[in-house]
Amino acid sequence: MTTDPTPSPREGSADPPDKTRLASRLSADYLLRSLKMIGELADGELITGLVNMALVQANVSHLDRVASGFDGIDTPPPDEVRRPVSILALSANLGLPYETTRRHVAKMVASGQCVRVKGGIVAPTAVVADPRRSGMLEANLMNLRRLFRNLRAAGIKLD
Repeated sequence: MTTDPTPSPREGSADPPDKTRLASRLSADYLLRSLKMIGELADGELITGLVNMALVQANVSHLDRVASGFDGIDTPPPDEVRRPVSILALSANLGLPYETTRRHVAKMVASGQCVRVKGGIVAPTAVVADPRRSGMLEANLMNLRRLFRNLRAAGIKLD
């Protein structure tokens, strides 16, 4: 009887077993939960919610992501530090047709979710500080923690 001299990954090898598919499933679960929340925030309109999120991100992307001073749920960046973004830039960022993005922005302007200013579109601080959005941010943080817990429990390194 011959034995394979190569140990399996479970027998102490330096390389852990490949868990790419598992990591993909766990990540997909996180993504789908997040997309559901985004759609709910936009009254069931997923694309509107995605355009809205891209707008908010673009308005504050110039701020230091680690220590901007606007890190807490109760400290959104004020209007004076938000930078307008063009519809063309939003459509390019999302990979959506310009006309589709324009229609969703028009809906958001009509509902007060954003305003047209010189240089483009801005989501005002009052909109970003809405309790529904704050609730979504907290739920998404719990969702993210769930993803990390599940990845760690599966033995997937996060560094």
